[in-house]
Parts: sequence; C-alpha cells; structure tokens
Amino acid sequence: MRFLFALLLCLLPLSAAAQNRMALVIGNNSYSDVPVLAKARADAQSIGTKLNELGFTVTTALDQDRRGLNRKISEFTARLEPGDAAFVFFAGHGVEIDGENYLLPTDIAAPSAGGSDFVKSESIALSDLLDRVRKTGARSAVVIIDACRNNPFKLVEGRSIGTTRGLGRIAAPQGTFVIFSAGAGQLALDRLNEDDTAENSVFTRALLPLLSEPGLELRTLVAGLRREVRDLALTVQHSQVPAYYDEMLGEFYFTQAAVPAAPAKPAAAAMQSDFEIARSIGPPQALDSFLERYSGREDEYTYTVALQLRQGLATPQAEPEAPAQQAPEAPDVPVIPDSRQVMRETQAALNDIGCQAGRPDGIAGPRTRSAFAAYLAAADSTLGADDLGTAHALEELRQKSGKVCKTAPKPVSAPAPAASAEAAPVSLAGAWKYKATCALVLKVTGNVHYTHAGGNKYHGRLNDSLGQNANTEVYLNGQQLSGTDYFPGITVTWRGRLAEDGRSFTASGSTGCAVYAWR
Repeated sequence: MRFLFALLLCLLPLSAAAQNRMALVIGNNSYSDVPVLAKARADAQSIGTKLNELGFTVTTALDQDRRGLNRKISEFTARLEPGDAAFVFFAGHGVEIDGENYLLPTDIAAPSAGGSDFVKSESIALSDLLDRVRKTGARSAVVIIDACRNNPFKLVEGRSIGTTRGLGRIAAPQGTFVIFSAGAGQLALDRLNEDDTAENSVFTRALLPLLSEPGLELRTLVAGLRREVRDLALTVQHSQVPAYYDEMLGEFYFTQAAVPAAPAKPAAAAMQSDFEIARSIGPPQALDSFLERYSGREDEYTYTVALQLRQGLATPQAEPEAPAQQAPEAPDVPVIPDSRQVMRETQAALNDIGCQAGRPDGIAGPRTRSAFAAYLAAADSTLGADDLGTAHALEELRQKSGKVCKTAPKPVSAPAPAASAEAAPVSLAGAWKYKATCALVLKVTGNVHYTHAGGNKYHGRLNDSLGQNANTEVYLNGQQLSGTDYFPGITVTWRGRLAEDGRSFTASGSTGCAVYAWR
C-alpha cells in the first residue's frame, strides 16, 4: 500500500505538467489617427515577462497594425493544441459598438460621423478572437482586456461612434474566463494623478504580483484584484472595479502552491491530501492504511469522513455454508470509461423508465437534462442535477423499473437574452437545506443559514449529518457562487451556480462532493 501512495505521488506532477501553457500578449501605444497611449506597451511587456517566468510560451505583439495583429493572432492559435491552457492579454484602445466590443489596431483611421461599419471592419471583434481560441480545442482560456479607456472616436464631428467610454458586457464561450480592467461604462486609469510615475497602469500594477502568488486560484485572484483596483481608484475619487465573465470549468492557477517539506507530525493539509489519495485508490485497504496512519486524530473532520466511507464499504461476513447452498455472487457493475458512452446508456435508461430523453446520442442536450430533472422530481433519489452522466447515476437508473416519469418532461428552453435593464438582485440570505453526494457514494445532508455581509459577500453557519459545524463565507457574482467552509481541521473551497429563480443552487467542492441546496 505504501508503494501505491508513493507511485501516485510521483505521477501527479506529470499529469499536471502534461498541458502546454501558451500566451498572446498585445500592447498598442503608437496609434496613428487616434490618441496615443502611454502605458499599454509597457503593461504588455511586464505581463509577458511575468508569464515567461511562470513557464508560459509567450507570443508578443507590440504596436501592431491590423494585418500584423491578425498575423500574431494566427501565429498564436496555430501553436495551441487541444488540452492546452491559453492566455490572452490586450492593452490598447477598444470601443463598444452595437453591443460588440472591438479591439483597435494602431492603424485604425478616425472615420467621419456615422462610420461605425468602417470601424467594425478595420478592428478585431473580441467575440471573434475568443472564438478563434475556442476552436483550437484549448482546455481553458483566460483573456484579460485592458481597453476600458475613453472612446477615441467620441469627438469625431461632434458625434460619438460607440459608447462614450469603456467596454460592454459579453457572453463568454464555455471554458473561457474573461477579465476587463473596469466595469461596463467605467474608465480604466493609466495613473492616479500627475505625481504618479509608475511604469504600469493602475490595473496592471495590481495584477502583476498576484500572478506569482503560490496556490492562488483564479477566482480568488480576481476577487483580490477587484478590491485592490477599487481601493487604488478611490484614493483619487474615481470609480473603477474590474469586471469578469466566468464560463471556465474547473480551477486555474498561474502559480501552483509550493509543496511543503513533510513535517514530523502531518499537518491538516497533508492529512487531507493523503485522504484524497486513499479515496482515489478505491479498495478498502487504502482507507484502512489512512485510518491507521492517523489513528491519533479521530476527532478531526477528515478522519470522521474517512471512517464513514470505510464503514460504508464493510459487508457483513456470511456464515460458512456448504458450497451447494451458497448463493451465486452478484456480478460487478461494469465500469464504462467513455463518458459519452455513459451518457448514451443514461439516455437509454431514462427512456426505459418513461422519462423520454430522446435518441441516445451521448450529448446532454435540453431534452436529456429535462428528462433527468423529471426523474429526480418523480423518484426518491439523493442524486443532484450535476450527477447526470456519471456512472453511479447510471447504476441507479438501471435499478428502476416501470414508468417512473408519469408525464413527458417539458423541454428546457434556452435562457432568454439579458434585458437592457438590470434584473432585480437575488439574495442568499436566509435558511437553506442541502444534500451532498461525495466519493464512494457517501451521502451527507445538512442546513446552512446565510446573512448578508455587504456587497456580494455572505456569512453563514453550517451543520451536517456527520455532526460537524462550520463557518462559511460565500461570494455571489451574478449567478456564480464561490465559497469557503471552515470545518474543524479542514477548509473546503467550492464553486456553484444559483438557479435563475434564486431558490436553489448546485455546487462542487475540493472534497469531491456534488451538492444540491434549496430553500
């Protein structure tokens, strides 16, 4: 068993290093027909230098005209391969026209009033840039746009082309995390005042040190970046809060946490790490080894979870009987490694019990999601919406018989376009119930009560069916949730999404649990 632990510890860094980290860094100062910028080029150079230090392969584009900029983008996307991590940084002029954001090359000409179409054709549409990166198959993409300056066309013949300042809200593609240096309609500061001689803009000088902070996950980095930029801008009575649009699946780190030297007595973090390894190995012997190693720490939360997992795997020992009278052993449930095949089997199983998932094509489309939601509503199940397409959910569906879903599910309609007016804010404040399905099908239920702590921050007190209590801190950004639960001896981080009606949310956390909460 010790050999298995050692082998897994050796293999983990190799898998983490398997993906390439590629960056495109653009900085345009020297515009020919619109106002020249002072710090965009320096910002791009500073970001490029930092990313080189962090192991990124960097493509640099400084003071590029339209043809040069397109050539650099093509060079960058040609280097990207499926599974890579992509990073794009643009500092320069940008403008929003008719709901689209355009990045301006240095040779952009100042057109006559009403020349919006000319600007569009001579610029780089941000949505087009994002789509070009997405089509490479990159696993994730972080895109930072520092172009929230005054509209360079606002004085053309007394009329503006595009909005007066800043960029507009966007819909980021799946797998992409986009950061703007200022919120919609806000102006990003190059400097704080006449005495500010810093080489970089306010946004970039706040960003640079965060990139090399070990173990800082992207969402936590952005939360700190927003506070830092806001506080710097407020020193000169200016409003600037970076905006972000999160459609990334999973976590992202510019700098991984340093591996600490093993202490004489394993710390809580080391205990949690060993627990994750034991759980991932699977056989009961792995958990036995973990419980033996930490036998003096029975009061800690991680030990309690490991013990419950081990007890859940224990089976009563049958009395010896004559071979002729022994019941045949039940066959193991086959493991289906192909997730698309799991989805096909899931769709077929839903159809068998009357939930009408449609043709088994392995794609979790609206009809399949509606069918699974209908099953959850009709069956006595502890599964959550996030369990669709998992092997343990498929196993449960196969055990059902008859017509579980009595009526046809209503198709899940595509979300309506955002209205021009801001929707009424949704609050987390109040009492919630939740259920969590963790590794090895451990079921945990509990309650949590949130109170508003100002802004988008909430504090809460949580209890669960394992007898544990925790303080929790949650940030609500639109429909996105990011939280930290402070249990005795362990800190759990998690991310989730709030339902449109604000009455439920789904989440997954660092302990591997899928959570469904409602009120």
